[in-house]
Amino acid sequence: MMNFKILAAFAFLMASVTAVAADPPIVEARIKFVSMTRPLLGIGVSNGKQTTGIVIPTDMLSDEFSYRGPSRLELIEAQAKEVTTKTNPVPAEEKPDDERPARGVKGRTRTLQYVPSGKPPLAWVDLPTNAGRLNLILLVTPGKGNGITMLNDPPGSFPPGSNRYFNLAPFPVTVKTPSGAYLISPNTEKVLRPGAPNNDYYDLQLTTKIDGEESLAFSSRVFHMEKTRKLYLVLPVAGAAGRVLIKDIEDRPAPTKPQGPTPVGPKGGK
Repeated sequence: MMNFKILAAFAFLMASVTAVAADPPIVEARIKFVSMTRPLLGIGVSNGKQTTGIVIPTDMLSDEFSYRGPSRLELIEAQAKEVTTKTNPVPAEEKPDDERPARGVKGRTRTLQYVPSGKPPLAWVDLPTNAGRLNLILLVTPGKGNGITMLNDPPGSFPPGSNRYFNLAPFPVTVKTPSGAYLISPNTEKVLRPGAPNNDYYDLQLTTKIDGEESLAFSSRVFHMEKTRKLYLVLPVAGAAGRVLIKDIEDRPAPTKPQGPTPVGPKGGK
């Protein structure tokens, strides 16, 4: 009898250990998204329990998104559904005069819930599970491979007032700003300050070498702000040796004062 109890306890212990080992790792990340094609609306990120709706722009980084969920992050189509819940009002006699609701007005709270469409993910990426809390920029290109290119964005590595150049061309490029000339090899990146005064313009040039001779690939006059950081993606032009396209993406600071929700008038009102 004793041996049976010992075996039963051992079996229970092994089952518990197996169950714990089978639990998928949870990843925590702070993420900013940008779309490489078109603005992405009507999409969300699911952590396995709930879906959070996001908007991904093309010319600037999205608001920071806090993620805590499985290591495979998926962008899915999701439909927003308005949910109205009644709130338990505080008795009027317990409120100051200026906070008492108008007679006949009931307390209600309107929130949005995002319902997955059930379609396959638009894009996905497997996040590292052994790197602690992640800070990332995700470039989203639906329909191209898994649809997401991941850039690490550790705090302090890409500060406001700096530019980050990511060379996606199969040849080196040289970036020229007032602060100097910087050679960037294929599939590498560099963060630098342009050397321009705040709220002033400077000349930006990118050059490549064609048949051993330096050639101007891109030129622009850029307005510099110390509050803003810019990500430049250097893309090759198909069929044109040594030519590049530039996709510049701003990361603008959040408003100093948070903007309140847009007031919604009564149904049927003018």
